[in-house]
Amino acid sequence: MESKTTSLDNPRRNAIDAMKNSVTKERWERNSRFTESLRKKIKTHPICEHPILDLLERGFFSIDAVRHIHLEYRYAIVQIFTDALLMAQVQAMQLEPRLPPGSKMPPRFLLTLNALDEFGFEPGLDTTGYYRGNPWFAHYPLFERVLNNLCVSQAQRESHAPGSHAKNLHNFLKDSFHDYTGLLALLAAAEEQVIIFSPALRAATSLVGVDVDSGYYYVHGTSQHDNTNAHDDDHEADLWAALNQACTDEVYERLEIAVLAYLDMWYEFWSRQQLSMEASTPQPEHERGVLA
Repeated sequence: MESKTTSLDNPRRNAIDAMKNSVTKERWERNSRFTESLRKKIKTHPICEHPILDLLERGFFSIDAVRHIHLEYRYAIVQIFTDALLMAQVQAMQLEPRLPPGSKMPPRFLLTLNALDEFGFEPGLDTTGYYRGNPWFAHYPLFERVLNNLCVSQAQRESHAPGSHAKNLHNFLKDSFHDYTGLLALLAAAEEQVIIFSPALRAATSLVGVDVDSGYYYVHGTSQHDNTNAHDDDHEADLWAALNQACTDEVYERLEIAVLAYLDMWYEFWSRQQLSMEASTPQPEHERGVLA
């Protein structure tokens, strides 16, 4: 696997080019057609227009409902996401010896860009010329601080019993940890779910009095979203690129079934949140305010 460039600029492009160079042109193009077809099916899945999105955007849920949703969402995806991302890096070893020596490194390099965001790093150099970052800004702790601002105690977090739909999502992703291509596909679908629901969750959280101009909801969504510094669309594209390197024809059907089943689970999860929560009209403006 020979690289065509030694430049340190454009790291995402460098990694994708290296992955392309590790497979034949025909294989890359065939896999790209498959992943593009699957992406189109994701874009037309009912999850993209779930009715709860409008309710969340309009602040239709009480603060207790928003607390419950966050506790369920925490178990369904937030707590396990970086575990899955790191497992994908480990399971890239499945590329060898089928592909040339070193072929596992470009996708690991690419997935690291996602992990750096998740762990609290930021582009640039610090005052000593080293990496910029602080685990205080890692996404999972940022989510915990949303719970703090929603006045969810540590005891409430520890005693919360996730519902069956949250458990199903958690376990479905965890059960894919051994399967490199399956895990990449589910992570890509998870990123799409985050892209769809982050703006609505951000609005619902703001409308019960929590500041969302920084923290977890500032770093989730797409790079085109206003008032955020989010790159979930880039990370999703990187996961599809890693699949373009890794796929073989015999996994196509299995991956499509798994991704659509995972999205069906997400639809059921959000339907359960809508049905189980007591909806209320938006709070009057004079009752809103940042919670301690």
